[in-house]
Amino acid sequence: MAGISVSYIIVNFRTPDLVLACIGSIQNHTKQQSYEIIVIDNASGGDSVDKLGEIPDVIFIANGDNLGFGAANNQGAKLARGRYLFFLNSDTLLLGNAANTFVHFMDHPDNALVGCCGGDLVNESMEKQASYGNFPSLKGIIFEMGLHRFFPRKFEKQFSIAVKNTYSEPQPVDYISGADMFVRKELFEKIGGFDTDFFLYFEETELSYRMKKAGYRSILFPAVQIIHLEGASHQPGDSMPLAKAAYFESSRLKFFRKTKGNATATLVKMLLAFQALVRACLHRNRYYLKLFRIIVKS
Repeated sequence: MAGISVSYIIVNFRTPDLVLACIGSIQNHTKQQSYEIIVIDNASGGDSVDKLGEIPDVIFIANGDNLGFGAANNQGAKLARGRYLFFLNSDTLLLGNAANTFVHFMDHPDNALVGCCGGDLVNESMEKQASYGNFPSLKGIIFEMGLHRFFPRKFEKQFSIAVKNTYSEPQPVDYISGADMFVRKELFEKIGGFDTDFFLYFEETELSYRMKKAGYRSILFPAVQIIHLEGASHQPGDSMPLAKAAYFESSRLKFFRKTKGNATATLVKMLLAFQALVRACLHRNRYYLKLFRIIVKS
């Protein structure tokens, strides 16, 4: 398979049936481009290895431990032979020839400084899901504390970390959702891949931050639609299972430490903890008290 254009990389954690469906959508819709599919299983147990380990023409890695999302994707990237890496969540389904669209766009000389592309994410009912986001910022955290309700358009345009697409033409964005990142392999290797300090959440955000610092842009393609079966993203005021919240808040604070410094990260931590404590008192809900403790320990 010399001259491969696209390497699809999918990380599995206890979702083998979703991975099989994702692979089927890749095989059905990828035309005109040579490609390979790489699946990394993060110590799922159960029947994941049996279901995914013997698929014809699919490269399969079975990890003995759960290495996290970014580290597993890095494994796939090291094996990849394509000029482009197409990172897909296991719960995504292609609706068209996304790879061909992205390859033609990024191969054009005018787009040499585009490092990453992504599509318009929708659910099974074709309702919009968060497809991109703004880089986390101190102002964004302040807006999350209530201002976003009074200035929703300003918040979404400038500060929201999870935005549903409303554009009809390709648009530069801070970062593409990690559910469907189409990245230049050479650039991915040059900047060191995903930061493995992030076990879950914000790894794509931090990668895109480094891409931008290196002079590259991320572009959202509204014409490319991809189903994200579990695509409901975290929004201010939402509650998520505490186990996920622990990863989310820990990774968010890591992002601030790595990109904004310890002083800003400490201030963000104080604001988030205060917000959780106020909600615990106002709503008399122990969830927010537990969230407060998670943030303090992060």
